Amino acid sequence: MTFCYGIASTQAERDEPFYRMRDEGLLPFAMSTVEHPTLELWRSITHPDNGHLVRCSLENGRLAACVLLSPFRGKVWEFDFTTFRETARLAVPMAHGLFRWAFSKLDCTALTGFCPLPNRHAWRLAEACGFQKLGILPQAAWWPRRKCFVDAVQVLATPASLARSLAQRHAI
Repeated sequence: MTFCYGIASTQAERDEPFYRMRDEGLLPFAMSTVEHPTLELWRSITHPDNGHLVRCSLENGRLAACVLLSPFRGKVWEFDFTTFRETARLAVPMAHGLFRWAFSKLDCTALTGFCPLPNRHAWRLAEACGFQKLGILPQAAWWPRRKCFVDAVQVLATPASLARSLAQRHAI
């Protein structure tokens, strides 16, 4: 399957993922650092001054996933990847494409992110994309099912770890 990647350039393109996450019940998980995600907060986070919201669309133009890429420290960027329910089965190839896009389009030497410890889907995806565990940050993520903050795992990928992950995927 072919995916199309591009930076959200209008407010409507930046807002669409928020509305999709809200409608699909994904918002509390996608915005796991806050207890009550709002459109106002989403707009603040995804404002172009703070980084890039990169959209992954299917060939028919339907939004399938997105990644928020924000400068973290030096040439390391933070990522926050979200896929939607109808395309969840395609999460690994979409994420690989989004991360390849980041490494080719940004002055980026590594990507780091935070997975809530109980979120097994985030863990599987991170591992499948070549991310390595850096450590655990206590109480760093809001977990809506328990209505409390939980530990989060910080993960890191480099172009080399992504390439190894892609090679392993294609060898299967």
